[in-house]
Order: sequence, then C-alpha cells, then structure tokens
Amino acid sequence: MPRRSRVIGELRRRVAGLEREAQQRRLLAEFTQVLHACQATDEAYAVVGRTMPGLFERDAGALFELRPGRPSVLPVVAWGNPPPVQRVFAPDDCWALRRGSAYLIDDTGVRLRCRHVEEPIRVGQLCIPLTAHHETLGLLHLQVRRRTEGQGRRSQLADRQQLAVSLAEDIALALANIRLRDVLREQSSRDALTGLFNRRYMEESLDRELRRAAREGYSLGLIMADLDHLKAFNDAYGHAVGDAVLQAVGAFLLSSIRREDIACRFGGEEFVVILPKATLEETQRRAEVLRRGLAEIRVDALTPDGPAVTMSAGVAAFPDHGTGVDVLLHRADEALYRAKAAGRNRVALAATAPPQGIDVLAEPGSTSWDPRDPLAG
Repeated sequence: MPRRSRVIGELRRRVAGLEREAQQRRLLAEFTQVLHACQATDEAYAVVGRTMPGLFERDAGALFELRPGRPSVLPVVAWGNPPPVQRVFAPDDCWALRRGSAYLIDDTGVRLRCRHVEEPIRVGQLCIPLTAHHETLGLLHLQVRRRTEGQGRRSQLADRQQLAVSLAEDIALALANIRLRDVLREQSSRDALTGLFNRRYMEESLDRELRRAAREGYSLGLIMADLDHLKAFNDAYGHAVGDAVLQAVGAFLLSSIRREDIACRFGGEEFVVILPKATLEETQRRAEVLRRGLAEIRVDALTPDGPAVTMSAGVAAFPDHGTGVDVLLHRADEALYRAKAAGRNRVALAATAPPQGIDVLAEPGSTSWDPRDPLAG
C-alpha cells in the first residue's frame, strides 16, 4: 500500500509538472504574439509586467531601460512579492552590461555580485542585456527565490536562465522594432532643414487638437508667421545663408515654445505654431514674444554686416475665428497678410468678419528692403 501511494504521488507530481509546462507554453506563445503587436514602449513594458509573474512563479524581477545618450539605466517595470529594489544605476554597475552577455550568480558567493542589486541572494540572480541589431536597449534582471532542494537546484537555475534568455531576445527585438518605427515616423513628420514638424503633420495635429478642444471645451491658438525679406537674404548672400537663417529660426522656435505647443514649417519661409489651451489673448502675447525674440537672432558667422531676422505674424484662435482647420488657417493667413501690408515685423489679429482696414496689434517699426514691392518677402 505505501508503495502504491508513492507511485500515485509521483504520477500526480508528473501530471502537475506537465500541466505547468503546458501553461507556460501557452503564456509564452501569447506573450510573444502580444509583445510584437505593441506599438509603443509603454505597451511593451505593460505586457512584460503582466506576463512575468506567471512565467516565473514565486520569483521576482525587473526590466530596465537604456537609451542612447543617457548615462544611466532606468527601471521601467518590476514584479514579485516584494519586487526588487528599483533604482537608477550606471551601466558599469552591472556585469552583464559590461560583458555584453548573461551573468548568473548563485548563493555560493563564488562570483562577484552586480552593484545595482541590493537584495540577498536566495537561490540565484540573473542579469541579461536586451540586445538587438548590435544595440543594447536595456536589461532583464531576475531573482530566483523559489528553492528546489537536492540535485534539482542546479537544473532549476539552468531552466530559469534558458527561459529568461529566450524572453530577453523577444523583448529586445520588440523594443528595437518599436524604436525603429518611432524613428521612421519622426523622420516622416519632420522638415529636414529646420527640424520642425512638416505641413502634413501640422494639418493632422491641428485637426486632432481642434477636435479635442471642441470635445473638452477649451480654446486653441494659432500663429502663422512669415520671415521678412528672406528672398533678399538669398539674393545678397546666397541660398546657403538663407538655409542657415531657416535653420536658426527652427532652432529658435523649438527652444521658445511650450512643451505642448507644436511648431511647424508650413512651407518656404512660413511657419505655424499651434498652441493648445491658449486663449486669443495668450496667443497674441506669445506671438509678440516670438517676434521680439526672433529679432535678436543673428547669423554673424555668415553675414557679419547683415540685418536682423524679423517676422510678421497673424494670430487666430478657436472658437473665436472658426472651428475647422481650413477656416482657422485662412483667418490666420489673412491676418499675416495684413501684418505684411502694414510694414512687416509686427503681429496682426485675425478678424471675425471681412476686414475693413488693417488691424495691427503692434507697430514697432519696420525695415524695407524693396519699397517698390511692399508685400514681397
């Protein structure tokens, strides 16, 4: 009878083991499928955080991010009860990142510990670089806490390492693909010369922001600006200097707008700035700040005796001047034309009705390169 009980017990353990393996395979298949369908890194991190506890039952771990140009490794998701200590650390604090390969230590104390790990070693700890396309994107850290006695301990660590390495490869490839798509999307939406968003992205963004403003009940500002006399810059100094002026203007706009604002090159020497949640008065003030700041820009290295770069701007707002993309752009463009007609280097406010005259908000004085053509440039 005792022998029969032992046999039955062993069979039950084997069945339970097979069921765990089948469940693990199902989790792995679903994890891989969902992970590679993610379109953003935050989505991928969430998938990792939800899946790892089921794959590494009673263990703990964390995923860390390493971005180009950043000197630190940043925690993005952790699991376990309790999870590992999450802190920012230098890449040199991890032996796996130093070596460029998986690094496993057990509780024998034979191998050096990574400096970023603070927890005591219960069974083993494993660090695996997330590497794809010859680029290290982060780190997968695993703490093996479930103890297996006897001869199964070494096998347990080997199984955990094999599974973690396979998962790290999947995670790294998914993150690399997401980053590549982000780069391609960014490149397709940016103007190559100025670094600003291009016209297509501007139109899509303005439509999206107008819908959001209408839905949530807030205002939206729009500035359409045009550089004064860029043609004269090109004629006097060459197109290389004209390009340098455009690049300087792009850098100025990017450094001068709010985080939520969207600065775009509309075409040629025209620019558009979208200001979510800005009232008409706030948009007018921002346009004046940009106009004054731009006048301080010089391209002295190329034009030591050249004049200041100035701009004329038209200001419109939702819902004051329209509710659609085309209407709002048209109103801002009308205001820009009137600012040009009034002598340039100034800001004009869009009219809600067909203008009867020139409505200029600021008249600081203007410069004219070609008085025969008051609207050129």
